[in-house]
Amino acid sequence: MVDNDMTDNDYTQQYETVTSTARISMVLRPLMEKHAIITATLPGSNRFFNTALLSIDLQNSTITIDGLHPPEGHALFLKIGRLTLRTTYEGIEVNFTVNLKKSDSENNMAFYVIDFPESIRYLQRRSAFRVPVSAAKEVTVEIKTNDGKSFTGELSDISAGGMCIRFAKKRELDLSSNTEDTQCCIYLPDKRKICCIFKVCHSNYFEINNSLHIGGSFEHLDKTQHRTIERFVIELQRLARKSLAR
Repeated sequence: MVDNDMTDNDYTQQYETVTSTARISMVLRPLMEKHAIITATLPGSNRFFNTALLSIDLQNSTITIDGLHPPEGHALFLKIGRLTLRTTYEGIEVNFTVNLKKSDSENNMAFYVIDFPESIRYLQRRSAFRVPVSAAKEVTVEIKTNDGKSFTGELSDISAGGMCIRFAKKRELDLSSNTEDTQCCIYLPDKRKICCIFKVCHSNYFEINNSLHIGGSFEHLDKTQHRTIERFVIELQRLARKSLAR
């Protein structure tokens, strides 16, 4: 099943519900092989937890995932027995909901055997591609929540429709996945600034460098904001092409 949708940002997305076991396996295997960080959410909780796909067992119709981080998610998952997994990999977003079959541990590290998903929600971005922002070209992003909290991070990648922000994991970020009116300011080079509404869609924690990546979409951009972001994305694309040409 395919459902096309055009957002206010002229940002075409193609949604598909995949039910074929073979196709689901083809989508999930690269996530396992690349040890991709997967965001987990639990019913009734607005917290993000992180895990990874450890194995796929088609014969027994199960998959195995790593223990949830932060570890507070472990007891909650055992109690609820159900979670939703979301991740983005090479421009494709995947999410699916599964039930817990059993919990176990090895070397004091928890892992879970869960049902193989009957279907996955598959989203492929067609017209807007995320452009990475070089570490040599730091762009500061400030997020402000409705309760007055402020968080400052660095832009990791950006497209005309959304962005990913990298935060040093010095403290917990109180950003929920259903936030629709989080205010953000992007401080572009040459003293340009864009202040707009940012909707958080997913969160990935990278233990190797103790950083948290928050990804999401821009909401209700006016024409000026949209043009400014598009021009900045084009600038980054040009810089990337020059770098590759060297």
